[in-house]
Amino acid sequence: MLIYICNAVLSTGVFLDRLKYAIVKSFFKKGDKQDISNYRPISLLISFSKIIEKLIYTRLHTHIDMNSILVQGQFGFQSHCSTEQAAFNLINSTLTAVNDSLLVGGIFCDLQKAFNCVNHKILLEKLEFYGVEGKFKALIASYLTGRYQRVALDNITDNSNYSKWEMIKCGVPQGSIVDPLFFLIYINDLLPIINKDNTKVLFADDTSIIITDSNRRDFNINANQIFHDINTWFNINLLTLNLSKTQYIEFRTKKYHNVNTQIKYDQKGITNATEIKFLGLIIDDTLSWKQHIEHLVNKMCTACYVLRNMKHVVPIDTLRVICFAHIHSIISYGIIFWGSSSCTNKVFILQKKIIRIITNTKPRDSCREVFKNMEIMTLYSQYIYSLILYTLNNKHLFTTNNEIHKYKTRNNNNLHLPTANLSKFNKGAYISGIKVFNHLPHHLKVLTNDLKCFKFELKRFLSSFFLLIE
Repeated sequence: MLIYICNAVLSTGVFLDRLKYAIVKSFFKKGDKQDISNYRPISLLISFSKIIEKLIYTRLHTHIDMNSILVQGQFGFQSHCSTEQAAFNLINSTLTAVNDSLLVGGIFCDLQKAFNCVNHKILLEKLEFYGVEGKFKALIASYLTGRYQRVALDNITDNSNYSKWEMIKCGVPQGSIVDPLFFLIYINDLLPIINKDNTKVLFADDTSIIITDSNRRDFNINANQIFHDINTWFNINLLTLNLSKTQYIEFRTKKYHNVNTQIKYDQKGITNATEIKFLGLIIDDTLSWKQHIEHLVNKMCTACYVLRNMKHVVPIDTLRVICFAHIHSIISYGIIFWGSSSCTNKVFILQKKIIRIITNTKPRDSCREVFKNMEIMTLYSQYIYSLILYTLNNKHLFTTNNEIHKYKTRNNNNLHLPTANLSKFNKGAYISGIKVFNHLPHHLKVLTNDLKCFKFELKRFLSSFFLLIE
């Protein structure tokens, strides 16, 4: 019966009306709880509709993948992309430009309720442009139109806490299987309008543009022209940029302090910031990572307090699991970017404190053997481990020496190390990844084709190191 219904839906191009109802619940994001814009609406859909949505998603994703429709620079909702890759693209392009003595600025856009503002007519026109036609296009049109929703308050089932059923006139339901893919198609033609000399990074609706130029006047003109172009695109596609939350940050060396670029659209300017939160990373204008590390330290201090109160009631194995789930995860995220900062020792001190709390080790006792026995990597071992894995998994971003020259040298198969003019660029993930990978022992390099075995041996190798200098 299930196969029959699915085949009937695909052959007729009609999505069942009974499956077009959703209950919307709001989830708090951050900020003022009294401000309704700080809540994310999630649609609770009928379970059976998920099966048909999965069919639509699979066929549409196959079509997109086979025809390479999605533009480069979009990292959201794709199996082979991640926030780490998006951050690497943005940060490495920034460091490269600073290393080349160019002016570098970033526009970080904030869209107002992007998923809720997707226009169905425009989306269907774009799907047709990308080759989605016939019954399948009709099925998507049927899925989008004639949908109803009502809002539930406080997770209470009493009917008095529900709004009336209302028809949805625009937007894709957040919580469905297909809405991320629909949105990627909707926003896919944004990046081509931006000058190819600038770096564009999209993660779903998070749009970030890195602008570079050697001349201050040309830089200001270029930045304002790009901002005008993307605002024009948003207006045409019935999306709205939140100018109060959209920010501009100019990256600089510590010696340079003069930032006079003003980005405006329709006589309204955006904020010039000295730090920005990008995909969970706090990036400051000098790329020192001090603010991000302070944020980590605050989280780890809270974790210390919680573990100290829990260690009397739960066994050490449970504390270890909690450590991996709530502490190791925040330490390892983005560590390839901030792990070389001069401020990382603060994080390492707290990591040792957490290990001492879990194992009841005295404050003056060494933690070296404790880390080994607990099978937990130190901060610096985790930094090297993450760098090597990122380099190995993204070898297409790197060049080997035998691609640069044809001489047969002992380092012919090593990754090529570019010239670094600034220590900041030298400490970046790109250069650091090359250095660490090239210095791997031969018995580890030969295992790189077997990733599972390589990761196991690499962890065992790094467990013997305690400090970065080692």
